[in-house]
Amino acid sequence: MERVAAALYGLDLLFLLSFQVMNRDQPAFSRPISDYGLGRTARLFRVYLIAGCIAPPILAWQVHASGDPDFPASVPVYLGLVALGRLGIALWQSDPQDMPHSRHGTLHRAATLLAFTSAYMAVVEATPHLVALHEGWRSVADEVLKQVISIGFLAVVLTIASSFRPWFGLAERAFLYATALWFLLATLTLPPL
Repeated sequence: MERVAAALYGLDLLFLLSFQVMNRDQPAFSRPISDYGLGRTARLFRVYLIAGCIAPPILAWQVHASGDPDFPASVPVYLGLVALGRLGIALWQSDPQDMPHSRHGTLHRAATLLAFTSAYMAVVEATPHLVALHEGWRSVADEVLKQVISIGFLAVVLTIASSFRPWFGLAERAFLYATALWFLLATLTLPPL
C-alpha cells in the first residue's frame, strides 16, 4: 500500500509541474493553483485532487500501523483532514480571477484552508519523530523540508488578502511542492504495511 501512496505523491508533483507547462499562457506564479481547475486543465486538476484524497489516508494508516507509541496520534487525524479538504476542493470549484465570491468559491476556500492547515500540522508534528528515525542527509532533508513548508505556509497566509497578493501563487506552489515531497519521503521511510 505504501507504494501506492508513494506513486500518488509522485504523481502529485508531476501534476503540479504539468499544470505549469500546459498553461504557459498564464502568469507563471501569480495565480492560484485552483485556477487550473477552471480552464483546459480542469479534468487533470480533478484527477490531481482525487489522487490527493487517496494518498493521505494510506499514509495515515502507515503511521498508525507502524505501532510506534512515540509517533503523535494526531498525525493520522491531520492526514485524514487533508484528504477531506482535498475532496472539498474537488467538489466546489474556485471563483474565476477578479470575480465576486460565490457560495461554491467560499466553500472551496474553506476546504483549501482545511487541507493546507492540516498538511502543515501533520508535517510539524511528524518531523521530529522522522528526524529521530534517520541519520545523516535524510535527517537534514526532513528538517529542511519542514522549514520550507513552514515558510511556505506563512507566505500563503500573508499573501491571501494583502498587498502581497501578487506573490500568492509562488507561495502556494512552494508550499504544495514541499509538502508533496515531504509526504513522498515519509511514505517511503515509514515501515511498510
